[in-house]
Amino acid sequence: MQEREEHERRDREKEKDQIRAEYQQVLENSVAFEKRIRNRWREKSQQKNERIAELEARVTELERRLADK
Repeated sequence: MQEREEHERRDREKEKDQIRAEYQQVLENSVAFEKRIRNRWREKSQQKNERIAELEARVTELERRLADK
């Protein structure tokens, strides 16, 4: 009887360790995924801001040309 209980206890410990390992992996994947999303958003935002600056410079140049005429 005691041997069987010990075997069951070891099985539960093993399952608990497997669940913890899987949980840790899922957590790491989630963090990496969120980091990729944030980095991609920053990149897109920077590109958008650069494009806005280019367009604003172009408008300023066109307005200057119109004023010179």
